[in-house]
Amino acid sequence: MRAPSTVGLKPGRLKPGSVSLVGAGSGAGDLLTLKALRCLQDADVVVYDRLVGDDVLQMIPCHVEQRYVGKARGHHSVPQDEIGELMIQLARQGKRIVRLKGGDPGVFGRMGEELAALDNAGIACDIVPGITAASAACAAMGIPLTDRAHAQSLRLITAQLCREGGGPDWASLARTDETLVFYMGLNKLEAICCGLRQAGLADDWPVMLIANASLSNQQYLVGTLADMPERLIDTPLPSPCLIMVGSVVSMVKERQSMLISLASSSVADTEEH
Repeated sequence: MRAPSTVGLKPGRLKPGSVSLVGAGSGAGDLLTLKALRCLQDADVVVYDRLVGDDVLQMIPCHVEQRYVGKARGHHSVPQDEIGELMIQLARQGKRIVRLKGGDPGVFGRMGEELAALDNAGIACDIVPGITAASAACAAMGIPLTDRAHAQSLRLITAQLCREGGGPDWASLARTDETLVFYMGLNKLEAICCGLRQAGLADDWPVMLIANASLSNQQYLVGTLADMPERLIDTPLPSPCLIMVGSVVSMVKERQSMLISLASSSVADTEEH
């Protein structure tokens, strides 16, 4: 049963013995929300994940204790149940805890599991949303996630369930009026492309891979369902990497060409003056 004060603590100073589940956003410090920054400044302990960017970690005051509990594919430095137990122990010591997660804690961030553990222990908890990777990626590339001419809906999908011959209902995903964004899917790229093609999407349907979206080391590839697996072999990208599928991806080249044209015009104007 949920503790009466578990969600919805009023803004302001964190309460002793409470936990704030805070989204760190895409990793860029200037994309961290003001409320998230206030929580970091007010915390006694920050329990943080692998995907929290260095820019954000540098915003944590020196006197605040930091606990790393990051996970990578195939290797969990701290099991999930131990993370919950750690937060409970710290809260019972009267600490103000920030549980800092990359992106938004409610988007493939295991927020539900951690909330349940805190609820069962009667620990008060606040939730602070962050900018999820899909939003950061599209903003960085100068394209929308939805658009009247391209996509009327959006689906965020965990690629951990995708595999050849199984996984999600590919037929329900193979729509031309929707943007699909697969999280944590670089090693499932071939299965995703194959599943969508077999379900009816055209071989030349647009696909974009983007790693480190919004950061200075951002990298991306644009291709199609048919050629993207081969492109990735020729030009490897680091993990984690978003896979974006849909008509909005076709806007990337147009957008980049326009930006180059604008930059050239600006240089020409400067030289004339």
